[in-house]
Amino acid sequence: MEFEINNTKWKIKEVDENDMKLEDEPDYCLGLTIYKKQQILLLKNQLNLLRTLKHELMHVWLYENGHNAQDKQFCHEDICEIVASSNDFINDIVEKYFKEK
Repeated sequence: MEFEINNTKWKIKEVDENDMKLEDEPDYCLGLTIYKKQQILLLKNQLNLLRTLKHELMHVWLYENGHNAQDKQFCHEDICEIVASSNDFINDIVEKYFKEK
């Protein structure tokens, strides 16, 4: 599935464990956001697909809205604003993803 945020096209792909490890460190993971390729990889046949997709979409939203510093600290007000601002985006993409699936 493809989606767009801030005039940037992203793609969501479900892959097997071997493909996930090719993109990531050797550690096991359920999802991965690849910023250079504008891709989200999701591990196929996992039990937490919905939660993993939402988690990876949050990475995309933060990155595309200028919150890409890994060491940045957020206060409670920041978190409330981020959740309120990202909620519609994430829910819209999740709904479209599962309709296409």
